[in-house]
Amino acid sequence: MGTRPKLLIILTALGVVPLVALSVVNYLNGVRAVEAQLRGEVQRDALAVAHDVEMRLREREEALVSLARSPVLREYMQSVTLPPPTAADVPRDVQAEVTAFLQSNARSDVAVVCLSADKQPLFRAELYKGKDESSVRFQTKDFLSSGVQPDERVWTTTEDTLLRSSLTRESYGAALRYTIPVFIGEVSATAPRGALVVDLKLDALLDDAASSADISPTPPARSSESASTQRLVIMLDRAGNVVYHTNDALMYQPVTTAMPPSFKSIVDAMKAGQNGQQFYDAADGDRWIADYQSLKLLDLSLAVAGDETAAVRDVRWVGWLCTGLTTLVGLLMLIVLMLTLRRTARNIERVTQGAVTIAGGKLDERIEVRSSDETHLLAKTFNAMTERLREQIAREAESRQFESFMRLSAILTHDLKNSILALSLLVNNMEQQFDREGFRADAMQSLTEATDKLRALVAKLSEPVRSLSGEFKRPRPVDLIPIIKHALARTAAPAPSANEVEIRLPLSLITLADDERIEKVVENLVLNAIEAMDDEKGKLTVWAGPAEEGFVAFSVSDTGPGMSEEFQRTRLFHPFATTKKNGVGLGLYTCRELIRALGGRVEVESKRGSGTTFRIVLPSGEITESVS
Repeated sequence: MGTRPKLLIILTALGVVPLVALSVVNYLNGVRAVEAQLRGEVQRDALAVAHDVEMRLREREEALVSLARSPVLREYMQSVTLPPPTAADVPRDVQAEVTAFLQSNARSDVAVVCLSADKQPLFRAELYKGKDESSVRFQTKDFLSSGVQPDERVWTTTEDTLLRSSLTRESYGAALRYTIPVFIGEVSATAPRGALVVDLKLDALLDDAASSADISPTPPARSSESASTQRLVIMLDRAGNVVYHTNDALMYQPVTTAMPPSFKSIVDAMKAGQNGQQFYDAADGDRWIADYQSLKLLDLSLAVAGDETAAVRDVRWVGWLCTGLTTLVGLLMLIVLMLTLRRTARNIERVTQGAVTIAGGKLDERIEVRSSDETHLLAKTFNAMTERLREQIAREAESRQFESFMRLSAILTHDLKNSILALSLLVNNMEQQFDREGFRADAMQSLTEATDKLRALVAKLSEPVRSLSGEFKRPRPVDLIPIIKHALARTAAPAPSANEVEIRLPLSLITLADDERIEKVVENLVLNAIEAMDDEKGKLTVWAGPAEEGFVAFSVSDTGPGMSEEFQRTRLFHPFATTKKNGVGLGLYTCRELIRALGGRVEVESKRGSGTTFRIVLPSGEITESVS
C-alpha cells in the first residue's frame, strides 16, 4: 500500500472517524440528558399531584371533622331529636357554619346532608352558581330520593371520625362520599348521634391538584409549548377504569379503550398498586414515558406521562446536524490532503527508490531531489547518513579485529598469570625445601605440568579461532577428589607457610563434569583465595561433599578482607571486574561460565572483614563415606 492511501486511512481513522464518533456520542449524551430530565420531571409531577390530592383530601376531611364537632351543629341536633320535626327551619348559625364549609372549597364540594339521631333527614345544603358568586341552597324535605345514602357504619362507630365510601359516578362526574357522626352527648357506641353526608367532586379536586403542580390539564400543541410542559394525567381504579383523564372525552371509560395497547403493562402495574416508570408508544407514534404512583388514601393509582419524542426532537435535530457538518468537514480535509499528497508523492517515490537502493548495499548511491519542500531535506539527510554509514562500517571492521585480539590476549594473559603465580610459589619455597627429596620430585612434576600448560597456551596463540570457541570435552562421570587434590598440590602446597590450610574431603565424590574445566576452576579459586590473604597469616579451607538431592558441591574459603555488597551486586562475575591490585578480572567470570556449561551453579558468601567462600554445586554421582 502506498503512502497516500496510508495517510488517508490514518487521517480517516484518527481524525474524521473520531470526530464523527464524538458527534454521535454528544448526540446520544444529549438525548440521555433530556430523557433523564424528562424522567425526573414526570416523577416530580406525579409525586406532586399525588401529594396535592392527598393533602387536599385531608384538608377537606379535617374541615368536615371540624364541622361535625361544631357546638352549634350539635346543639341543633339535640334540639330536633325529640320529636324530629318534619319540616323545620334551619337556624341561621347552622346555615352559616355549613355555608362557610361549602364555600371554602366551592370547586370540589357538592352538597352536605344532615341526618338526625333517628336517621331522619334534617336538611340538604347544595352549592349552586349565582350571578356573581357561588351560593348555598338549603332544603328540608324531598331530597333523599336523589340517592344520597349515609354509610351505615356511622350509627355504630365509637369514634367521631369520618367514613369514606368508594368512588361513585354521578351526573357531574366521579364523586367521593364522606359520612361522619355528630355525637349529641359523650362519644360511645350507644350514644345518640346524628350524621353528616358530604359529596366531593373528584374531577375538580384533581384539576386543582394538577394546576397547583404546574401541569396543564390538556396536552399543549407542539409548536407553541415546550416539550417539558406536555403532560398527560390519568387516574385509574382497581378495575382498570379511567376515573380522571386530561382529555375529558376519555373520562369514565375502560383504560383499554382510552389508551393505546402499549399502555397495558403500565395498567397492570397501576392496578397492582405499584410505583415506577415505563415507556409506551402513543397512537401517533410518539414515545411517551409514564410515572405512576399509588394513591393509598383513595385506593386509586395516578400516572403522569411526558412526550419523550417531542422532548428530544430539538436535541436530535441539532445532533444530526452536527454529525453531518462534522462528516462534511472531514471529507473536505481528505480532499485537501489528497491534493497536497499528489504534489509531493513523486518526490517521496524518488526518495524511497534511493533508500531501497542504499538498503540493497549500494552505499555510493546519492538521492537527487530538486524541490524545496520537506523531501529535499529528507534526501539530503539520507545522503549524509549514507556517508556516515560508510565511515562507521570501516571503523567497526577495524574495531572487531582489535576486539578479537584483545579478548584472546586477555584470556591468555589470565592463564599465563595463573601459571606464573604457581611457578612463583614453587620458587619461593625452593631455597628452604630443595634438600627434601619429596619436594624435589613434586617440584619437577609441577615444572613439567607448567611447561605443558605453557605449550598449550602457545598452541592457542597459533589457533585463535579454536581458542575463542570455548570447545571442551563432553561431561562424563569423574571423581572430584583427585582433581581437587591435584589442583591443591600445584597451588596451595607451594604457598608460604604463613597461611594455614584446612582440607576436608571425602574418599570419593562422583559428578558429571569435565576434569580439565573443574581443575581450572579449583586452581583459579585457590589462587584467588591465597592472593586475597596477601601474605598475611590466614586460613584457607577447602571442603567437598554432598549438596541437595541430585547434586554435590565443593567450596574454597579464605579469611581475607572479603567483598562489599555493592561489588557483589554490580560487578562480581563481570568481565574485567576485580578487587585485586594486579588482577585481570576474567577468572571468576570464566569459572562461572564453565560451571554453568556443566549444569551447575556458583554461590558466594562474603562480607567486609570476614573473608569469602565460593561454593560450586554440580550434578552428583555416588558418594562414599567421608573421612576427617
